[in-house]
Amino acid sequence: MLAVILIAFVYWIKNHSGYFPYEHNPMQYMPNMHRSAALKPMRASEFFKDGMGARTPPEGSIARDVEYSKTSQDIPAENVERRGNPFSISKEVVLRGRQVYSNTCIVCHGPSGAGDGPVVPPYPKPPSLTSDKIRALADSQIFHIITNGQNTMRSYASQIREEDRWKIIHYVRVLQMAQNPTAEQLKAFEDFGVNANQEAK
Repeated sequence: MLAVILIAFVYWIKNHSGYFPYEHNPMQYMPNMHRSAALKPMRASEFFKDGMGARTPPEGSIARDVEYSKTSQDIPAENVERRGNPFSISKEVVLRGRQVYSNTCIVCHGPSGAGDGPVVPPYPKPPSLTSDKIRALADSQIFHIITNGQNTMRSYASQIREEDRWKIIHYVRVLQMAQNPTAEQLKAFEDFGVNANQEAK
């Protein structure tokens, strides 16, 4: 008699508890974590008054396979307005740029900016900071790359303060000039107490 009652109880749970919505499902203990409460597509819902589970997406939702609106992160550096560095060059500015570069940038870009940092070998090599392409970028465009990232380089906006990003750019210009400096440039940086030739080594 007890066995009959037990079988009847299990049968009732299976058909009325909602824990077993499909006939092929095995009996489970506390199946809540295994079977999500999220509705299947086109299923009815008791939560909404109209009983419809399929709802109109909120305004601004992005459908899959649809291109989203461009943000500052999606703008190529070449398309950024060309502007100069808001910080005037000085010995203190260049040395601060070198300090932050050594702490943050050198691991990928290397001591001379050649893209030969210690973490590079397993990954795509970054472009040389002394290449003609990077030399041709305005300071504002390099700032855009540091701030928003580009290609495989991520954003460093949260790691490097805004003013230090500008100072890094001054130091990058030192590295660029160290590769092919004019006499006037060398003299100017020597006046600041920075040996451009030494920075390139």
